Amino acid sequence: MILVDDRLCLEALAGRLDGAVGDQVATTWGFHYRLVRAISDDRRVGRLTRAAPLALQRLAVDPPAGRLIVLDPRLVTRTATAVAHRHGLNRLAAELVASALEHRATVLLDAVNVGRAWPAVFEAERITYEVRHPRG
Repeated sequence: MILVDDRLCLEALAGRLDGAVGDQVATTWGFHYRLVRAISDDRRVGRLTRAAPLALQRLAVDPPAGRLIVLDPRLVTRTATAVAHRHGLNRLAAELVASALEHRATVLLDAVNVGRAWPAVFEAERITYEVRHPRG
């Protein structure tokens, strides 16, 4: 399984996520929420809203499992709490780390979403991760 952040969710939904052939692509509930909020709020203007045509916005709200799975946060709450305590993480980061651990997943993050402490936490928890730089 490959876990992606909100920005890479759009790439997965559009079928443009390089390197994920044959793997299930999933995201956490926290990143799914951020994606849907960003593309559905017409008062916000940013990279996500400019990148998401209407058809892709509809897919984002209820993504087909063949393109993007949204993980149930209840399945990782205990682990998320433990990693948050160990590393001083916020809820979004703790959910991502816990999901990667529980699902034995590789994490792909857009470079703009990499928190200052995340690489050290991924290494400490032995989570494979990759940082992708925005296209164009």
